Formats: sequence, structure tokens, C-alpha cells
Amino acid sequence: MVYGYIRVSTEEQNTENQKRAISEKFKVNEWIEEKKSGTIDYRKRSLGELIDRLEEGDTLVITELSRLGRSLSMVFNIISALKEKKVRCVAIKNNFDLNPDNPSDIVSSVLLFAFGLSAQIERELISERTKQGLAVAKAKGKRVGRGKGEIPYYVKLRPYQEDIMEKYMSGRSILSLANESNVRWATMNRFISFRAFQKA
Repeated sequence: MVYGYIRVSTEEQNTENQKRAISEKFKVNEWIEEKKSGTIDYRKRSLGELIDRLEEGDTLVITELSRLGRSLSMVFNIISALKEKKVRCVAIKNNFDLNPDNPSDIVSSVLLFAFGLSAQIERELISERTKQGLAVAKAKGKRVGRGKGEIPYYVKLRPYQEDIMEKYMSGRSILSLANESNVRWATMNRFISFRAFQKA
């Protein structure tokens, strides 16, 4: 079976371009379309249900790897799950073809290694930037952490986390998001760094 997976982030976005690109390359037996943010855990999306029922020999086709998820670690986990189930995964625009029938496919193996390494580096960089930022603030005599009885920044922003991360990943600046949410730049920066670290 050949499955075509299409994802857009908002109701306003159109799925036809992705569908057309996939149809030009593959004869799809079943389409799975959803309008959800790629920052949401794939197991809580239709993609997770699809992966559960995929069987050895099936093919999953997407336009690009970013349709699977917005973080490297999420994409890596999904690709690893497909590889384990011996499901072929094709990302047309990335020229990525994970084919279990070709065990000597060095390109896919290298890409899988690169995904894993990049995800690890991504986590380490975010952690290091956070630590450095706290150290600099502390050295300047600024209070680090919240005061007694103060509501943590992540509690204030948590209800809007998906919307915030979606806007940030689409190119919005931290300053504009901070102004929109009526918080300081530092607060928004910490929140985004924290969410990115949690997703990784």
C-alpha cells in the first residue's frame, strides 16, 4: 500500500499543492490529511495512527521531511520507527528515499546518523545558551528565577504555546511575540528555549 501524508499548520492553508506533487510521482492508495502544527507530538496526530497500522512493504510518501515534524529529533524518531517496521519513506523535495529493500543504501544511513547527531547538537546548544544567559544575568546582579508567589512565565504562556511556537518557527521575531503576549523579551526567549528543549 502507498500512503500519501499531507500536513498543513492552519485551516487557511491549502493541501492541494502537496497532493499534486505526490500524485505526480506515486499512485497513492490512501490519503491522510491533517491541519495541525508540526510541533505537536506525532503520536497525538493522525500521523501516529497511520504509523501504527503501517506494515512491512508499505510506502509512506510526503513532499518534504518537515511535514513529519518541526524538530529534528521528532523527524528522526519517526524515520527510525518506519525503518524498524521496514516501511519505505519517500520525501520528494528532499530526494530522501528510505528503502528497506535496499539495505546497502548508504545515503539513508548517513542521513539517519546526521538526524540523530543534529538533534543531539540542537539540544546541547539550547541548553548551553540558556546556561550562559543565566550566568551573564547573575553576574550583572540581575535576579535569576522567580520571586516568591510569582506566577512562572511558562504558566502564563503555556495555554498559547502551540500558537507561539508555530509563529516563531514561521519566522516571527522573539520581540514581536513578546510584545503580542505582553511579556518581556527575556521571558519569551526563555519560554521558546524551554519548549524547544522539551520537544527535542
